[in-house]
Amino acid sequence: MRIPWRKGRAAPVIRDDQDRQRLVRQLAVEALRRRGVQVRPAPEDVLGDDWLVGQDGYQYRLYNLQLVCSQLPQADWAARVEFHFDQMLAGRSAPDIGELSEPELLAQIRTRLQPKDGSGLQSLGYVRPAFDGLVVELNRDLPTTVVTLGDSSVDGRDLDFLYQVGQRNTNAEPTTSETVGPGVLALTGDSFFIASKALDMPHLVASLFGAAPLGVVFSVPHRSLLFLHPVGPHTLEAVQWLAPVTLGQTQEPPGGAVSRDTYYWHGGVVQPITRLDNESAAIEIRVEGMFGEALSQL
Repeated sequence: MRIPWRKGRAAPVIRDDQDRQRLVRQLAVEALRRRGVQVRPAPEDVLGDDWLVGQDGYQYRLYNLQLVCSQLPQADWAARVEFHFDQMLAGRSAPDIGELSEPELLAQIRTRLQPKDGSGLQSLGYVRPAFDGLVVELNRDLPTTVVTLGDSSVDGRDLDFLYQVGQRNTNAEPTTSETVGPGVLALTGDSFFIASKALDMPHLVASLFGAAPLGVVFSVPHRSLLFLHPVGPHTLEAVQWLAPVTLGQTQEPPGGAVSRDTYYWHGGVVQPITRLDNESAAIEIRVEGMFGEALSQL
């Protein structure tokens, strides 16, 4: 559905990205106001990565909305903004975690692989380290949105059990698999938790390959994409293909990037095998340590 900008008025002329960002921001502020939410800029607010805060302190980040609108024709922006806030506010009206029965909570819980949140907007002292500076959060997967659990939501609960159930649910998220490079398998889907399947690599390897005695190379560019390659005769070729593709997939994905690097996993240990030069964007493949030992056995 397309919504005209204003009845009887021409749509604003969009000359560049900043014009688009300003208009999407204006549409967002107006959409929230119609829903009874008055917002002001948060301290972190910048055009294009907009952070708005309501009178109750709830923060509305527009990064994903800006990104989605950048890929749509202007006539579709207003409808997309309306849909975005319908979904978001429906999630906010969901029962609090304390109101859920145990089976209801356990059905919603998911583990999620993420860069460490340094915004300070939510207390996340419980999160667990994953690898290479990434952490594992607990999320609620609701019908219209995903909610990160804060410290207050898990206080007094058995964290080990929540992580166990959350990973089991994440493992079960549906995916589509496709061979996309030399022996490289891509797992994709609509779920926010595709990349997080890498947190249970033994289960993933067994379900996809049966076995990978020399380990696997993998990358997690964003929440809905996971690349995998079982180490074998074509591994160097696979890594040379995978490293730049991974980097490319981290350029402004919905939800932000998870990691730009490519990794090697074996026996429960993860080793980064790429190094990126931020100035030249050159990628160095590091054939050393466990990864080097695995290749020497081929």
